[in-house]
Amino acid sequence: MSYPASTSLATTAPLSLPWSAAPAAPADSAGFDSEMIQVARLLWPGPQSIEPVAGGLFNRVLKVSSPAGTHYLKRFTEVALSGDFPPLPTRAAQRCVVACSWHDLASRACVMQATRQATRQTTRPATAQPLNVPALVAIQSEYDIVAMDAAAGAPLHERLKSEPGDKAADAAALELPLRSIARWLGRLHALPLQPRNPLLAASRPFKAFKIELQYIRLLDELPSPLHRAARAFIDDYLTLEAEPVHGDLNSRNLLVDADHRVSVIDFEQGHFGEGSYDLAYLLSEYAIRALNHDRDPLPIVARAWDHYGSARLPADPLAWQRRLHLHLAFQCLYRLVGPTRAVWTGHLDEPAGRRVREWSLGMLERLL
Repeated sequence: MSYPASTSLATTAPLSLPWSAAPAAPADSAGFDSEMIQVARLLWPGPQSIEPVAGGLFNRVLKVSSPAGTHYLKRFTEVALSGDFPPLPTRAAQRCVVACSWHDLASRACVMQATRQATRQTTRPATAQPLNVPALVAIQSEYDIVAMDAAAGAPLHERLKSEPGDKAADAAALELPLRSIARWLGRLHALPLQPRNPLLAASRPFKAFKIELQYIRLLDELPSPLHRAARAFIDDYLTLEAEPVHGDLNSRNLLVDADHRVSVIDFEQGHFGEGSYDLAYLLSEYAIRALNHDRDPLPIVARAWDHYGSARLPADPLAWQRRLHLHLAFQCLYRLVGPTRAVWTGHLDEPAGRRVREWSLGMLERLL
């Protein structure tokens, strides 16, 4: 799913749709969500071409093409639609609130990044493109449906899984979007997000759900002498709530166009934690790619940290980097053994999978 350039919720509020205004629509013969089709008919002129978009775990998405352009509708669901996931801990309505709130936060971070870059360009050339976050067009809160514009670009995931041609050129091209993303994250994590207490209440259960899935369930993969220290690290993260994080910053939620401009999408898993979680979440895919090609992942991790630090330097950089590497090791291991492993590491052969496992466990043994 994709979004338009630089329209911020801080300046353009989305339309709130009264359900009584929606025209009646029959159930679609292809099994499309009839309420979503009604919202599409309410928002955009006909004729419309409507098609489902695959890939959402906790939502349904429709692509709507009309004389007004291309837009997307998302409806948050009460259950996971794919994968072997336990029951969700939050209602669709809670995740809709979280998604819209973090969407606004991300838009504000984009405005800050673009403003700073415009200032810097007066003295030296830009080294990273400012990010784009989609405009939220409308919210139909009764049925937890949001409407968004479309933007250019393809998922970064496609680039990360591709086989390299010229290895040096390939690695350099993949780092261009990473620079922008790391700097944008530095700004995102420093911004306030209000109303804090209601958003904590709405996001805490899903944070615990994800940490159970991606960290606690991995303890059996670790040597038993590491269990106590690993559990202490996990419990510590569950209590950390200083910084708002995207929470699901994987390469399928990052769209990159031909000029390396990046759009960020899907904010429903936002929570309060620490910024190193977000950066490690994405870097795990870069690390897996490096290990797949039998390269050391740490140089690209270090460069991403440098870009993050250029936007926001943590108070204790050494402690922050240690936690970044711990999150990274957990995230790499999760992508190897978790319920969505076919997406993230299904393309690896046995030796590459073994390298990912050994590297992740080695990092945990050194740092815990």
